[in-house]
Amino acid sequence: MKNYSLKINGNQYNVEIDEINETSTEASVVVNGTTYKVEIAGAKARPVSKPHVIPAPQATGLSVTPTTASASKPVAAAPAAGAGYNVLCPLPGTVISVNVKEGDTVAAGQTLLVLEAMKMENNIDAERGGKVKSVLAKQGATVMEGDLLIVIE
Repeated sequence: MKNYSLKINGNQYNVEIDEINETSTEASVVVNGTTYKVEIAGAKARPVSKPHVIPAPQATGLSVTPTTASASKPVAAAPAAGAGYNVLCPLPGTVISVNVKEGDTVAAGQTLLVLEAMKMENNIDAERGGKVKSVLAKQGATVMEGDLLIVIE
């Protein structure tokens, strides 16, 4: 990225030019905080070679069971049976909704809150049943990985 300070007809402009895409004649330019897609006159796009796809080898007698990494399971230390636990934020995001309040009784697998992270909504579910002792997350709040969201006893 290159930064320029330009004065045109007495007006000051702060210009940032991102890397130019070599496969096209376009660049992203920010002028005084506003982003523009611009075409560079006289530039020539370089041809892009398509990747060669090699099929995966065929294995016989193997079965593959897909697993899913779920952001919906809270990250918490393994407490003793019957003890309370903390629901920690599994990844940075924004709290879209809080579905419980202090004093509520929750069941295992119940959605406690919904977190938007990387443009996806992630349900944060109760690891096991209990009574909500405190709700620290607020709707619209930005939370970081490891932040305490809810305490269940």
